Amino acid sequence: MRHWLWLLVIVGLAGIGLSSSEPAKAWGRYGHLTVCDLAYRNFTPATRQAVNTLLQSRSGGILVKGRGRMADRRYTAFNLGCLEEDALPRRHAEDHFINVARTVPAIARAQCPAGGECILAGIARDLAILKDSALPREDRVFALMALGHWVGDIHQPLHISYADDRGGNGIDAKLTGKCGTSSYRVDNLHAVWDNCLLEAGMFERVRKRADFKKSWGPNTITYRAVDTLQANTTLTQEQAMVGGEPWQWAQESYAITRDPGVSYCFITGSACRYSDTQDVLTSSGPKRLQPVSQAYLTTYAPAAEARIRLAGFRLAHLINSALDPNYTGPVQNSTQAP
Repeated sequence: MRHWLWLLVIVGLAGIGLSSSEPAKAWGRYGHLTVCDLAYRNFTPATRQAVNTLLQSRSGGILVKGRGRMADRRYTAFNLGCLEEDALPRRHAEDHFINVARTVPAIARAQCPAGGECILAGIARDLAILKDSALPREDRVFALMALGHWVGDIHQPLHISYADDRGGNGIDAKLTGKCGTSSYRVDNLHAVWDNCLLEAGMFERVRKRADFKKSWGPNTITYRAVDTLQANTTLTQEQAMVGGEPWQWAQESYAITRDPGVSYCFITGSACRYSDTQDVLTSSGPKRLQPVSQAYLTTYAPAAEARIRLAGFRLAHLINSALDPNYTGPVQNSTQAP
């Protein structure tokens, strides 16, 4: 599928770095914060109250005891809670990805490959826990925070990919220039999609705003990006976005993953090979070095932004459906700031 074709589909619907030894983080910190803040702003009043009650936002939040090298963490805000599933060691390591065989042409059903764990299982499990008011509050809080993370993950294309190169973590990348004016550095292809495309596109536009201040708090850039995503999305567009099921959202991501222009893999027949000489990445095989140009960032930054937008509105829809008994679908965008 040519990159302009899927980009046209996504933009029409939307209306609009880590080393190889570290776990991939879909969208990185600021991408996840953007998704979950956008979702929070589109919660119904009943959902927002339920979320704040679960988190005990005004009475100390939820304390998560550190494990291993991780320090204790306290969450009072939903968007920050969405980062919890990247805390090490991960609670549900397999739920961050859908790893399929390189010969699989499409995600065509709501089941994890080989009956194992994957993002689809994580979404189904945690949505069911969140809906069950008879369960302990702590269980439901962790499900709420995890659900925010999974919906972000399923919209990051390289999280719907192949296990041998871990979604592009096993593909070295050499970027020409920088990710906009940010200081973010790229060392593999997964990192390009995690952070660099957002830094070069959506967040770079925030930095160019007349009111931008270097003294802003570290998360403010995500709030201002959400301002724009919210303002540029009509109710009709939002209603169109929230349709479909998680497996279909995964297929949208997978179509981008297999786009030859993305340079993640080499299509040969039905297979998406690691390189032009290797079917898969092995411990003994050489790693690819993928050049990434500024033209690449210009081409795919709108796609990354479109995926963030879709994730935010779809996450709001799922959580509204779980927590507001009167919710039947989007009716009016909220304008409440964080």
